Amino acid sequence: MRIFKIIPLVAALLAFAGLGASAQNVALVLSNGNYENAVDVDNISRRHQQLVRAFQAQGYEVIEGQDLTRLETRRTISAFADALEGAEIAVISLQGHVVHFGETSWFLPADINANSVTGVEFRAVSLDFFAQLLGQKPGRSVLFVGESGRMPAEVPLLKQGLARMNLPRGVMMVSGAYNEVKNIIENRFMRRNTKVLDVLRGDIGALEVEGDIPAALVLADGRGPVVSGDEAREAALGLNQSERRAIQRDLTALGYDTRGIDGLFGNGTRGSIRDWQRRERLDVTGYLTEEQIRLLRRQAGEAREVNEANDRRFWAQTGAGGSERGLRRYLDRYPNGVFSNRARADLARLTAVSDEQAWARAVRIDTPESYRRYLHDYPNGIYKDIARERIDTPPEVVESDASRVERALRLNPVTRLLIEQRVADLGYRTGPRDGNFDLATRQGFRSYQRDRGLPVTGYVTAEMIRRLLLGQ
Repeated sequence: MRIFKIIPLVAALLAFAGLGASAQNVALVLSNGNYENAVDVDNISRRHQQLVRAFQAQGYEVIEGQDLTRLETRRTISAFADALEGAEIAVISLQGHVVHFGETSWFLPADINANSVTGVEFRAVSLDFFAQLLGQKPGRSVLFVGESGRMPAEVPLLKQGLARMNLPRGVMMVSGAYNEVKNIIENRFMRRNTKVLDVLRGDIGALEVEGDIPAALVLADGRGPVVSGDEAREAALGLNQSERRAIQRDLTALGYDTRGIDGLFGNGTRGSIRDWQRRERLDVTGYLTEEQIRLLRRQAGEAREVNEANDRRFWAQTGAGGSERGLRRYLDRYPNGVFSNRARADLARLTAVSDEQAWARAVRIDTPESYRRYLHDYPNGIYKDIARERIDTPPEVVESDASRVERALRLNPVTRLLIEQRVADLGYRTGPRDGNFDLATRQGFRSYQRDRGLPVTGYVTAEMIRRLLLGQ
């Protein structure tokens, strides 16, 4: 077991002072076992709902996700962050592939697709980020990390598992094999009125503990779930996240705004359910029965048939021709239509190609007039801010501003190393790959920027990072 500290009983009790009795505990539970581009661990996904129910049985508000993509993960974390402020106890439970480079560890989303550490840095969520979230509840938060124990894919410099972490004060972390972490949560930590310290005094096998252990903390404090009969009946259906997303899609097809299709039944979804129930002259509860779900699915199916026919007809009249005007007309009417992704891709390609060409021409000429011409033709172009800065601006001021922009990005040592490595991998000489942006590194950056029509400063920008992320 790793070395940890124990928060004294008095300090832990003081942490609870002033909290309202009605404050609810909140848990974020993420389980990724089925990956699009990595080794699968099916048991993790199959056992996800068991873990969710263990927290719900002890009265937790559970914000959860199973086999989530990068964007779905971010939305779910955002929902947890919103619920965190009013919570008394906060728990995060992560199950899936965990990898590290140096002192940075990441929890991988189900759609991870990276062949370098740089790609992982931009596509996954660092364990430090989860820990910092819990740092808002010192003495009242625990991070559980259930590792798959497998290397998801061969990536240079990347290693399987957790690195040693520098946890925020008052945050405890329990990590190890996912089945062992799951078992100790369900059978020990979620046992009512059991102190965290008492659990850790027992046999915890090969699990490792880091951070501060709150001596007085009880994760299952005996309050139990307080739910209405309607809420309990819906909960008994055991809807998983995929089924909840399907319900949100059905409501959306009928014209209701659920404020997202993420499998989280927040105020937007509950309000949509109430509006639908009211229209159907059902009991307006905001919670669904099995019969209502079937009715909703049937109505949505009929609506989709009509909507899709109209959608396809309008596409043939507008976007199918490939013109910018036609694509914009289609997206104005059908922003989430059958051809919306294709329309956005075609529109982005049309806009980006002409924008990039105009910018490359302005950079080649490199005069105030060339940048004014760019702004005239593309007042909302990708490079509008840079163009404005370079009009009548001495070169030394441009470099000073570029240095300031790079500093504002607050690049940590790992990110600096990854950027340097990615540029070198593209064939540019950057000197030693050590994360220190010396003269050789700056020259390599300038060559990279010049070849891609970017402002040639030798300093990193958000646009440069975006292109490196895309392998450009």
